[in-house]
Amino acid sequence: MRRGIALVESDQLVARAFVAMNEVMRAQRQRQEFIRTNGTVDLETVPAVWRPFQMAFVLMNLQALADSADPERDLADVLWFPTGGGKTEAYLGLIAFCLVHRRLRGAGADGQGGGVGVVMRYTLRLLTLQQFERAAGLVCALEQWRVGQPDLVAVEPFSLGLWVGQGATPNNLKDASKALRDRARGNTPEAGDPVQLLKCPWCGARLTEKNYFIERGAGEMVVRCPNGACAFSGKRGLPVFLVDTDVYTRRPSLLIGTVDKFAMLAWRGEAGNLFGRGSDATPDLVVQDELHLISGPLGTLVGLYETAVDRLATDPLSGARPKVVASTATIRRSSQQVKAVFDRPSRQFPPPGIDAGDSFFVVDAPPAVKGTRQYVGVMAPGTSHATLTVRAYAALLQAGYAIEATDEVRDAYWTLLGYFGSLRVLGAAYIATIDDVRDRIKVVAKRLGQDLRATKDPRELTSRKKASEIPVELDALQTPYPSPEVPDTVLATNMISVGLDVDRLGLMVVSGQPQTTSEYIQATSRVGRRHPGLVVTLFNAGRSRDLSHYESFTTYHRSIYQQIEATGATPFAPRALDRGLHGVLVILVRHLVDGASGDGGAVGIEDLSSTALDDVVQAILARVRRVAPEEENAVEEALDLLVQSWQDAVDDGAVSKYAGWRSPQDALMVPAGTPMKDGNDEPMTEIFPPSRPAWPTLTSLRNVDAESTLRLIHVRRKGEARHEG
Repeated sequence: MRRGIALVESDQLVARAFVAMNEVMRAQRQRQEFIRTNGTVDLETVPAVWRPFQMAFVLMNLQALADSADPERDLADVLWFPTGGGKTEAYLGLIAFCLVHRRLRGAGADGQGGGVGVVMRYTLRLLTLQQFERAAGLVCALEQWRVGQPDLVAVEPFSLGLWVGQGATPNNLKDASKALRDRARGNTPEAGDPVQLLKCPWCGARLTEKNYFIERGAGEMVVRCPNGACAFSGKRGLPVFLVDTDVYTRRPSLLIGTVDKFAMLAWRGEAGNLFGRGSDATPDLVVQDELHLISGPLGTLVGLYETAVDRLATDPLSGARPKVVASTATIRRSSQQVKAVFDRPSRQFPPPGIDAGDSFFVVDAPPAVKGTRQYVGVMAPGTSHATLTVRAYAALLQAGYAIEATDEVRDAYWTLLGYFGSLRVLGAAYIATIDDVRDRIKVVAKRLGQDLRATKDPRELTSRKKASEIPVELDALQTPYPSPEVPDTVLATNMISVGLDVDRLGLMVVSGQPQTTSEYIQATSRVGRRHPGLVVTLFNAGRSRDLSHYESFTTYHRSIYQQIEATGATPFAPRALDRGLHGVLVILVRHLVDGASGDGGAVGIEDLSSTALDDVVQAILARVRRVAPEEENAVEEALDLLVQSWQDAVDDGAVSKYAGWRSPQDALMVPAGTPMKDGNDEPMTEIFPPSRPAWPTLTSLRNVDAESTLRLIHVRRKGEARHEG
């Protein structure tokens, strides 16, 4: 922190970027509150104050962001802080500083400081879309600051890009145009939906498909605010890009994406533009939110593909890597996980102190000073879990209606957020909420002599919702009481366990003990952010695990952070190599070797010098030696086989392109798990014929576990009595 302060005092560019960061964060905070209150608050009265740990975290990273040669550039800083504590604002401040400083110093061969400066990576689509809304407010504030600076008016505007799966946003303008037409007809878009912002992030005006325009001349999609008084109405439009092709060509200053999307680097040659291949500088900062989710099969493949991503993001001249910042509230053994995934040493902030309740930057406040969550465990051995759910929901919904409090306090307990571990249980609760819960509310209200609460049908936040429906559900959840649109009940799965940032919520019912303590903490932390929260956990008496948790309820919750499970990733394990090593090889060759990025560049393998190929292979092996040295021989053998197979296929004339989306004919890669068709558009009996060894390559790093179907067959022996098996 002292180094950061000294740098602000001695370096004019750093000082200017630091001041701009504070101006931009203040404007972003004011606009966020302005929109939340539907424009009823005076902007100048909105408090905009850094929390001590946020400013400390910014100061300690200034040196590494301003100087690419600083030793701490290779250090991954893990921001460990309780949910709802303000981690997002801490790294939004870093992003603002980084992007402004990049412009001021004129990074890149063109001296404009353009290109992708910061990459924010998430794991879940709900988390990504909601953080995209917050980041949009920051980028709008950056743009307003830039146009007020005489020396920066002519430089490339600040912009924000969303790079997620096709199920969320369109891959190209043709798909985007079709989606907008579908919306105009009242239909739900079949593929990606470009309408991801439902409100202007600067003024809060409502956005519909009518405000999304396909500019054929410019070859991009533009979002314009309908409010004529807004700075982002008219031709200028909002500085956001929501279509993949726009993201590749415009190279937004801040790129928000899901980690699984990076698998597309093997399939899209133009995706290399995101890493400054050409006139732009490479990214300066990578933000990995919810680090604890980068574990298991997903974490393993993310770590493997990070071999290529890290290499692409490394400056080819100076060898400087981007600074990595990760955040989480629930993790154990973070240093091992960071080493496996990012190949970097890590440092936790705030560092642990002598007293668990006092880390200097944050102190546990007594309930009388700062309200928190109260946990209540309920179990009914004499009845079914379904009956327990109905009675608990009815009692809580009626209590939220009858509470004697101001509208602001009643708002916190008006919407009941139900959390479920499976869609099957949620589906049963959905039907019960429509029928049985309403009948039970009548009984409760009559018994207490209260007016009856009339409830609307429940809303839902699950994977069953299409990408186009998620922003609508989020918008409804943020609607406060006494609006007639405020939801009574919202049923959700672990989709909301991280990243759902709706601070009006104060009431949750958890159906059964979640599988992990980390998930339990993350899920229940969605409530109790503005007002004290109530979490009611309904235990199933028929499950021994639930019974055990109920019996140790008090001691478990008093030391809940001690119960967090360790996470892990093994990027160079044998099965991970089978699934992804060829994808990593293709990415490195395609984006690092001149002339190899186009789809026809696959044939260039025979023209590559041994030095060029050896550089790629050695880059992979060097990472293996640092992360998992015991796997070096296996990786080297696998790479030799892959390179030889690729060269042989080209020599035999069997490969003329990278991608075989519908057929392996003449292609190096085919989508993993996708049924292939032959030249006559007929299904192929053999997906990968022995005569054409196309590589089944991942198009996403999610859902990579193979599934096996088991069928139990009972064979009756001679003389054995017949019975059903």
